[in-house]
Amino acid sequence: MKPTITYQPGHSPLHQSHPLVKLAYLLFGTLFVFIIQDPWIVAGTLALILAMFPLCRLRVRGVRGMRIFVLTAVTLALLQMIFVHEGQELFRLGILAPTMGGVRAGVYVATRFLAVVFLSYLFVLTTEPGDLAYALMRAGLPYRFGFALITAIRLVPMFEQEGQIIYNAQLVRGVRYDARSPKRFLTLGRQFFLPLLVSALSKVDALAASMEGRCFGKYSERTFRRQTRFTRCDVMATTALALAILVTGIAAFAG
Repeated sequence: MKPTITYQPGHSPLHQSHPLVKLAYLLFGTLFVFIIQDPWIVAGTLALILAMFPLCRLRVRGVRGMRIFVLTAVTLALLQMIFVHEGQELFRLGILAPTMGGVRAGVYVATRFLAVVFLSYLFVLTTEPGDLAYALMRAGLPYRFGFALITAIRLVPMFEQEGQIIYNAQLVRGVRYDARSPKRFLTLGRQFFLPLLVSALSKVDALAASMEGRCFGKYSERTFRRQTRFTRCDVMATTALALAILVTGIAAFAG
């Protein structure tokens, strides 16, 4: 079973950075690759993001969903090469005649897509969900929404594991998932999702009873057992981010 997209503990500087600083870099990086129109700058940004993974001792290869993202990027690049006809024609192979403009557009779209995906991966793999929620609540987010965020993030891998257990149990009982008709597909879907729904409702009911027993929501404010504080490195990173935003804004308006 491939590893899930969840927080991976570590001691790198990125792991120890404040969650809000990493969230700000995620938002800036996402906007940056859409604002900048030069495909080679976006490709360089992607290379920089990929270089962060070994520095943080993270393995992105084999993570669930990575193959789909790469194939999607390749497909987007090929579509741009096929349908964008600008600039000098590079070669002709039947109806396929890629041009320099099509190649630039393909590189730009594919690298922009992958940059957003890998930047999101980097954020998720190095940010503990509890720390992120606590930091957001300390910044002013109502704690009810913060608790909902923590619960949603932590229940996703739990439901994924529960689904895998149900799938294996049904395989042992002789259920065949090689559906060849829509009716059979709907039947298999009902057989799979019904026990998963029952399991989810039982966990949610137990969680609700536990919250009621602890008087969740009685007070408008709450105290925090865990503290996330800004360090000197966080201040330096925030300053660098502010300068990057300023330079990007100037370059965007100048262009």
